[in-house]
Amino acid sequence: MSFRRKAPTSFAIIAATGLVLTGCSSDGGGREDFPSDTIELIVPFSAGGASDVQARAFAQAYEEANDATVLVVNRPGGGSSIGAMEASNARPDGYTLFHSTASTFISLPLMEEVGYQADDFRSIISYGDLPTIVVAAADTGWESLDDVPTDEEMSIATTSPGNVLHLTVSNFVDEAGGTSRYLPFDSSNETIQAVVNGNADLAGADPGLVLPRVDSGELVPLAVASTERLEVLPDVPTFEEAGFERSHDRYSRSAISVPSETPDEVIDILKEGAAEAFATDTWQSYVESSHIQSPGYEAEAFLDEFVPDETAWTLESFEAAGVSAK
Repeated sequence: MSFRRKAPTSFAIIAATGLVLTGCSSDGGGREDFPSDTIELIVPFSAGGASDVQARAFAQAYEEANDATVLVVNRPGGGSSIGAMEASNARPDGYTLFHSTASTFISLPLMEEVGYQADDFRSIISYGDLPTIVVAAADTGWESLDDVPTDEEMSIATTSPGNVLHLTVSNFVDEAGGTSRYLPFDSSNETIQAVVNGNADLAGADPGLVLPRVDSGELVPLAVASTERLEVLPDVPTFEEAGFERSHDRYSRSAISVPSETPDEVIDILKEGAAEAFATDTWQSYVESSHIQSPGYEAEAFLDEFVPDETAWTLESFEAAGVSAK
């Protein structure tokens, strides 16, 4: 069985292709002393969720590799718009980074007016792709997608209505001939707990959050939305294998972005620092525990290519999910 390569491999490629800083000239505003102060990494979600865990693993690794200080700042609210607006208005000097997810730049702007746009940012570092696992409470007795009673309305726990985790599950329910409603929460941990407690029927989440609850007997994985089965869940089929194409090949993708006017030489330093961070034991440990895979969209491609690519699928999925576009 073949699997995608881990994220650090892709950053080795970045370094090899010359994106690593080879020197900064003082002409034109050189930044030889960057960073000389604390770097803030804004996460537009609550502490404890998948985004927060990922950002903190990166911050710790970056600090270890670069003798720098990176402060993770949680700015939850507005479905991620509060954090995004703060980051978009920050000085473009490299000292404010933004943990960027697809929902911030795709589903949320499709649903409501927001005070930012993708052009306000430049994505510079891709973390990698987290496979989506759809889960139910173990005490439901469900063992596969066939057991889900889609003749009843299914409740889906999600952090942001219309994000990839929500739409992956709602597309399955719709293809199976059922209907669904969503229950919004502030963090992925809360969505998982809602399923465990019986307050929601289903949820989509990443392996790092799901697997401990599967091992404890609280959750049962019904399907994975990855292109292939996961090595850690060899008996759990992909949605494609189960006959649900609209939920196939869906990942939680994220990147680090900066205000679009940030100088190239500062971005180069951040990229070099990221390459070194991804080589640390701290990041490697996160990769192993989260089962993150190599990013399908590297760095700038996250905003320039992935966001446009994913927008059409998102819009097509809204109606079945009970989400209205603006």
